[in-house]
Amino acid sequence: MNNEESFFDIHCHAMNLSHPNLTAFLQRVNINLFLSSAGIWGPFVEIFQKKKIERIKNLLSVMENDTANFFLLMEYYLRTKGLVENNTFEVEGRSYKKIVLTPLMMDFGSKHTHSGTFYNIPPQKPIVEQVVDVFNGIAKYSKYEMVVGDNKVSLKEVKKEDKLFEIYPFLGINTQNYDIQRITDMLDKYFSKYNGNRLEFYDTMGRFTGNIENLGNNVFAGIKVYPPLGFDPWPDDYKQRERVEAIYERCYKKNIPITTHCNDGGFRTETKSNAKDFTNPSRWDAVLKKYPTLKLNFAHFGKQKKTLCFIPQKKWEGTILELMANYKNVYADFSYNGCEKEEYYKYLQKLLEKNPDVKERILFGSDFMINLTGIDSYNDYLESFATSQSISMDDKHIFCSINPSRFLFG
Repeated sequence: MNNEESFFDIHCHAMNLSHPNLTAFLQRVNINLFLSSAGIWGPFVEIFQKKKIERIKNLLSVMENDTANFFLLMEYYLRTKGLVENNTFEVEGRSYKKIVLTPLMMDFGSKHTHSGTFYNIPPQKPIVEQVVDVFNGIAKYSKYEMVVGDNKVSLKEVKKEDKLFEIYPFLGINTQNYDIQRITDMLDKYFSKYNGNRLEFYDTMGRFTGNIENLGNNVFAGIKVYPPLGFDPWPDDYKQRERVEAIYERCYKKNIPITTHCNDGGFRTETKSNAKDFTNPSRWDAVLKKYPTLKLNFAHFGKQKKTLCFIPQKKWEGTILELMANYKNVYADFSYNGCEKEEYYKYLQKLLEKNPDVKERILFGSDFMINLTGIDSYNDYLESFATSQSISMDDKHIFCSINPSRFLFG
């Protein structure tokens, strides 16, 4: 298996509507942002509302699928809409026979989320149910392809080696939801024999039989943490610190990659203040001082909303660049940012001209399906990257193949 012939999407999701905490979900898609159309701004607000509603409908149409059909749907549209031909995805003449997906699971099982309504008990969203759904989905995807005709959908049996995707999820862990023993048990169960060997990951892909007790090792390619849901990278409380360090210690010793959410949007169950403090990349400085070779990816490259809608904020991005300069295993992906298409890729190119030393640790990511709040399709996101005039052919290959292969399996 040749890593250089593979395209990597280092940041995507495989969620259906049963997985997210819906309070956090509504926060994410900004349902409450729909404004009254009264007054002279009415026509403009109405246009904005219509586009936003269409985007949310598009997102929900994907999330209503079970996880297997989600992967099959992605593959079907890539193959039938011309982006993948002869089992090959091309980026400026370079052919990729496989697309490696790393769905980032999110631990929504917060015990501290209260709706303030009559039914005020926090919703129970155990990560184990998401794990079972995702691996059942991978098993089904590995055996079938989707066939659509006469408004009917059927499945056709195929060989695993003929499938487009290799799918290696990241396990979502929110340490505030478990005691130290439970965290240690999870790490032992899924990572005690972790070796970062892609061939072994491929061998286990699709073998899940539905019994989570038999899931074993080398099925999770890494760990995903999500600060706005309550994960604090470096808590002051001793017991909380012990829990996060259990993860860092294991990842540090075994070279297991961690991806942390790092923009000022996303799903949120914490207060705005806590979410901002926990997500700030400077929170990781103490972690990296103690674990200097920890393999860590800052998702979304620290993207922050513009002040007054037009003044860029770059503080988090600057902090990430400093951490990348100081620690050789710190990476950043630009997932979701590519929804801005050429505007973002022009910006990224200028950023890398000023910071050439970090080019070897920039990762392509889509944030699909969540990026449907900002773009029309997975196809559209991939195509805008593949056809960008701002990024050279060689740099595209570095971002979508060489760097992520090293991050996952290096």
